[in-house]
Amino acid sequence: MLSAFAVLGLLDIIWGLNAVTSSFQTLLDNITSGFIFLFSILGLFGLIRKNSFLVYLSLLSPITILVSTIQLLFTHVKTFSYTFSSASETLILALSVICIYTSYKTISHSQIPQNTVTDYEQKAESEYTVELIDVVKIYKVGPIEVPALNGVNLKVKKGEFVAIMGPSGSGKSTLLNLIGALDRPTSGKVIIDGVDISTLSDDELAKLRNKKIGFVFQAYNLINRSTVLRNVELPALIGGTAKKERVKKAIHLLKTLGLGDTIYRKPKTLSGGQQQRVAIARAVINDPDIILADEPTGNLDSKSGREVMMYLRKMNEELGTTVIVVTHDREIAEMTDRIIHIKDGKIIGEEVLRRNKI
Repeated sequence: MLSAFAVLGLLDIIWGLNAVTSSFQTLLDNITSGFIFLFSILGLFGLIRKNSFLVYLSLLSPITILVSTIQLLFTHVKTFSYTFSSASETLILALSVICIYTSYKTISHSQIPQNTVTDYEQKAESEYTVELIDVVKIYKVGPIEVPALNGVNLKVKKGEFVAIMGPSGSGKSTLLNLIGALDRPTSGKVIIDGVDISTLSDDELAKLRNKKIGFVFQAYNLINRSTVLRNVELPALIGGTAKKERVKKAIHLLKTLGLGDTIYRKPKTLSGGQQQRVAIARAVINDPDIILADEPTGNLDSKSGREVMMYLRKMNEELGTTVIVVTHDREIAEMTDRIIHIKDGKIIGEEVLRRNKI
């Protein structure tokens, strides 16, 4: 289709040059239209930023050419003067129709940024789901710089179940935020399935989070005015999944997590452990590659905490989901495959608990 765009633009310019025998205005109109169209091609094929208004000229320009061509052809037909010029106008007419359709399809599909989700899935060849390379994060509070992470290097394999442990202020939540694309590093690289997310735009990061990452928070973050079912299906709704499909999947997940009798209840009527299991179902509804859990057992008693970890383990083993848990509880951390210790913004060591996963 690129050749159709190029031929149309070229013919339109030639047509404009030939129009010098007609009128200066016709010459100017056609040359301008031709160059605008060729310039628009740059946007359609990635040489101009996809969100640029120039992309939309690619739809306006062939429409303009189409209308002017029909008018000229009509004049030739009325005067029975179908010449070589008329033949070229007919070709331009056909190419205009093709390009209008192609421009429309290109613009309508540009809602999914290139080099993000689609290419992202194609690039998922690395054995590591998460890689951090020399990551530094510095927060600025007025003139004061507060270092949170200082040269962190980390690799997490696909299907691994990892705990990050450290005292308050050690940088473990900052580390989780960077892995979850909720924040950007000051320097260094954060790589998810082979893609450096540091280079993505805010819109691209939002799509990546919705598609690739599930979050479980200490405070559950459920919507109490909605039903349990509605809470679970919400990420799939945002992701564009059809209602019938997302409802069916949400019910299946809730039953898998032992919540089949709570589907139409409100979250506030459930126990803390049940609410956290609802949050887990919500986190995996879009089949993410990674679940990030920030102190998921922090508001629970020890029995409920172990149950939540058991269900996270179940998701890890049955779905192959990589799970990264931030915790200060040694007993909870020992339920994972590997414990990563962090202190003062640096990883100071790790413990391998299950070697068959590493």
